[in-house]
Amino acid sequence: MIVRKNSLNKIFLAATAITVAVAPTADSAPKSVAMKQFVEVTKEIGAEGMVVTSKAIITYSNIVGKSSDIQIRAVDFTGALIWSKTIDSGSDEVATAITADAKGTIWVGGNSASPAQLETITAVAGALNPDSVTVEMPDEMRADMKNISLWQISSTGDLAPQIDFKITRPALVDAISTNATGVSILLSRESGQSLALIKAEALEKEVKLGTTKSKFNVIFRAADGSTSLFGSSSETLAGKKLAGKVDGILLKVSKAGSISSVVRSSAAGALRDWQSATASNFLTGVVKSGKKIETAITKFNSTFTPTWTTRILSTGASVAASGANGSVFAIFEPTTALKGVTGWKQVKGQSVALQFDGKGLLIGALTNSLLNAPLTVGYSAEGGLVLLTTAGDILQAPIR
Repeated sequence: MIVRKNSLNKIFLAATAITVAVAPTADSAPKSVAMKQFVEVTKEIGAEGMVVTSKAIITYSNIVGKSSDIQIRAVDFTGALIWSKTIDSGSDEVATAITADAKGTIWVGGNSASPAQLETITAVAGALNPDSVTVEMPDEMRADMKNISLWQISSTGDLAPQIDFKITRPALVDAISTNATGVSILLSRESGQSLALIKAEALEKEVKLGTTKSKFNVIFRAADGSTSLFGSSSETLAGKKLAGKVDGILLKVSKAGSISSVVRSSAAGALRDWQSATASNFLTGVVKSGKKIETAITKFNSTFTPTWTTRILSTGASVAASGANGSVFAIFEPTTALKGVTGWKQVKGQSVALQFDGKGLLIGALTNSLLNAPLTVGYSAEGGLVLLTTAGDILQAPIR
């Protein structure tokens, strides 16, 4: 997950744009909530990404040996290993994104190299070697990982054949989202980002998403085949000029591959960035204005209109997650006392997870001394809220 962008001139002319100036603020919770503790499930050292299904916590890591390979591990909600799979084609491959579909199939996205071409050399019979020199064979050259690749693993750990997309210019996979209508892949190059739309294992269209002045962090493919993308931009998009130093961006690409809407979240002189989101358009991001840094926590509807929002002083980084009964979680490190939360004292470097109901009311709070750098988060009705830290700690909210 890394990102940049390319020219929008023709694509964005037909797009609509809305600027979010003022959004309604969530009311205070009717009563205080007590801080609870996450439970440590297990530790997956080296894990770089995670997805949570109804049956398991799935992580991936990249390992380097004779070739670069991918290790996928599934553990249950007690931390016991269910299965482990190593993706090793003999050539190099690397994973940079993971998701799961409605059937529980795991999708891993990344890059791979084509098999090296074997060179045939005609041997010279009876070649003289009077000095008995030992000829050293050079190491085989590794091919560049120019292919965009997808790997599918069943819920029981069975690996399907690798799917490769050879594109004209190499790119990194930043994020993937899949459903019955196809697969959306967020790609990045030095010149910027693009969105690849995949159907029936074939590349249908690649849509440019601006220049390096725009950066998208999260994507979700909807049931109608459209894709929503969230991030930031400091350039004009859809004819709408920059309002702050950097604006938060909500963008939608239609099934046909055209930009159908662009919404800017801005504040005069401020830097904004939507860093994380859920499929229900709950977003968390950073707002920097002078020396003041806040986490913005906002629920949008299907047309990207905010329904409630709040801001809390923080270090800036955040992740978002879904919860039970339409609730949502914002995970971040606050730098101020939390209104409406009891039994908690601010600890530098330690994050918290705040739970809000569908109307934006605070209904829960969790933390743990190991929650010092949340990397990614997942949720399922069976496993609840699960967090992966950069140190490899997997934490779970207590299941009621």
